[in-house]
Amino acid sequence: MSPMINADDLDRIFKNLDKKNEGAVGIAELHGLLGQIGVHTTPEELDKFVGRTTLDYFEFLFFYEAMVKASKPEHEHEQDLRRAFEVFDLNGDGYISSEELRSVLSRLGLLDEKRGGADDCKCMIGVYDDNSDGVLDFHEFKNMMSVSGFRK
Repeated sequence: MSPMINADDLDRIFKNLDKKNEGAVGIAELHGLLGQIGVHTTPEELDKFVGRTTLDYFEFLFFYEAMVKASKPEHEHEQDLRRAFEVFDLNGDGYISSEELRSVLSRLGLLDEKRGGADDCKCMIGVYDDNSDGVLDFHEFKNMMSVSGFRK
């Protein structure tokens, strides 16, 4: 995938994949797209990586970003992750709270507060919060953003 793809392009790609207009794309559609762009994986590998049978729009955007970052050399990848982490760590304390995540995602227009945005942020933090302290440190953030199991 090209890092030159902008948000409008990603929106169109998602809508084209979401043929049933359900607000989600399945593993089969995602697998087909990846095959078309030269990322070879099995549906089983993709299912294991994604960890669910469908991705909503927000999850699709994170998936795309993770794929782009995975294609960079390790030192560039680490620097990009550090910069991204700093964007979310609004108070500079070395942790991303659900409130900070909600604030940044809201400002980016990626979170619908009327549809339980704050709860969604707590859930996202909870999935990757290895030590169950309610926040993400850089290592946990890095794990959240990492991609494995894909071959070009």
